[in-house]
Amino acid sequence: LRSFSRKEWESAEKIDGQHTLQRTVLEEVLVKEKAKPMSFTGKASSWITSAVTKSVTEKASNTILYAAVAGGLGILGVFIYLLAREFLAEGSPQKVYSKRSLQFYSALALIRRDESCQELFGPTIAGYGEETSRGRRRHVAHHEYQKDGKQRIRVLFHLKGERNEGIAQAEMEQQDGKWQWRFLYVETKIRPKTTHVLIDNR
Repeated sequence: LRSFSRKEWESAEKIDGQHTLQRTVLEEVLVKEKAKPMSFTGKASSWITSAVTKSVTEKASNTILYAAVAGGLGILGVFIYLLAREFLAEGSPQKVYSKRSLQFYSALALIRRDESCQELFGPTIAGYGEETSRGRRRHVAHHEYQKDGKQRIRVLFHLKGERNEGIAQAEMEQQDGKWQWRFLYVETKIRPKTTHVLIDNR
């Protein structure tokens, strides 16, 4: 009887162990199933939504950036065009007055290189236009007219050096599509006034 009872006890203990093992495996499976935050379809849907939102945001940002760049380039192009038309146009006052031009030395460059002008005004000669109400001296007084069927332009600007101040007058005439000097002279302001002629093709 004692032997039989012991066998039954061992058998019952073995069965309980198997049941416990089965419950443990089953519980792990159930816990894993409950721990899943969403199904595969839910994950895919969330990923697609996030990707679409990100793509739309990037496209909008790129569009704004491209529009800003295009606008900036357009403004820059207009500015360059106006600047070129103002300073490089044939016969413009700035072309006669400017430091250099595409086809000839400017009046100011000729004056600075002239030894007689250096004796009158000093080794360093500055040139500037009429002073405006804002205190700027960029405007060059000029006059355009036609004579004998030829276009002419005359400019007047101020000179200043270490020794003296004065004015310069220059005139050009268009001949066969090219601008030629008619005259260029300077005159000091301080008495006794002195006039020096650099070019006279009249």
